[in-house]
Amino acid sequence: MVQSTNTTTFDTALTRIGDTEIGFFEAGLRELRYAGGMGFKIGADRYEFSPAAWDTACGYMAIPSDLLVQLGRGLGGLVVKSIHGSGRRARIAPDELQLAYDNKGKVVSVAPTKLACLSNKEVVAAIQDAWPGHISSETLSVANLHITETEFEITCYTDQLTAEPRPGDVLCGGITIRHSQVGTSPTVVLSYLRRLVCSNGMTQRVCLQGRPSRTKRCKAENSSGRMLEAIRQQLGHAWGQLDERLEGIKELLDHRLDGNKLPEGLRRRWSINRRLAAEIAQAFENDELDRTFTEYDLINALSRVATHSVGLAPRYQRHLSLAAGMFAQRHVHQCPMCGSWASEKVSE
Repeated sequence: MVQSTNTTTFDTALTRIGDTEIGFFEAGLRELRYAGGMGFKIGADRYEFSPAAWDTACGYMAIPSDLLVQLGRGLGGLVVKSIHGSGRRARIAPDELQLAYDNKGKVVSVAPTKLACLSNKEVVAAIQDAWPGHISSETLSVANLHITETEFEITCYTDQLTAEPRPGDVLCGGITIRHSQVGTSPTVVLSYLRRLVCSNGMTQRVCLQGRPSRTKRCKAENSSGRMLEAIRQQLGHAWGQLDERLEGIKELLDHRLDGNKLPEGLRRRWSINRRLAAEIAQAFENDELDRTFTEYDLINALSRVATHSVGLAPRYQRHLSLAAGMFAQRHVHQCPMCGSWASEKVSE
């Protein structure tokens, strides 16, 4: 696994992402024979599985992921053989598997063969093809870079697209791209807004004609060209919508918000626990510059907790970052399909 924050240029990050390639081979679910530890034999060859791939394979056979390891090779092998013989397995289990392996030969992902996969190299080429001419990659700052064997996430922003809601309070526009090259989740392109005074970030779905723009996974027998074209279109829309999204944040300064009602309103809105609601409320009370007593303070509080909260799970970080981004557009971008809130106030 490789993780980096603000330690590399955008072009260097793309090179690192494109160099992270994996291999694939196919096997039937019934071909897996337990070989001790976290390994299966397929034919005459033994393959070590990563924890994620191991959990998926055991899940397909409807057995706890730690059972085989506890039983050992002998009894564990009999259990797997019995399962194959009885046909007992999870309903979602496919007959044919696509297994991905890293440069050490370890299986890092198990997925149905029917799903098409885009390599990191293909996605990087699509990013470069769709790059807007008015944005220089040399002006980009990388806010977050996360690379594993199977997926990556990169977030960047530029000072070529900025807004200044208050003197000295600068926001920059950018994008976030997430991709799984084993097909376990579709590629996601989001608009990204960065508040420089506190290094807080928020994300927003790309919206096209009243609907969120998405990359749909194709079946393996279909061309992956449609998926790559969808990525290129989303990138173009993400960059094209940033000026409007940055202007939308200024609108929040015209709408006051009652901080006393904030924790309960937050819990109702996003079904978050009391501790997290209290943390957001505290961030609302302690802005880095000064409180405005408006909705502008709320997006800053949400994005601060999303970016800096210690111990917050990644999925909650993403959830709060997206919540801040959607709320920031409530007065200028009214799209019920992609989750903006056009009329109801949090404090109500």
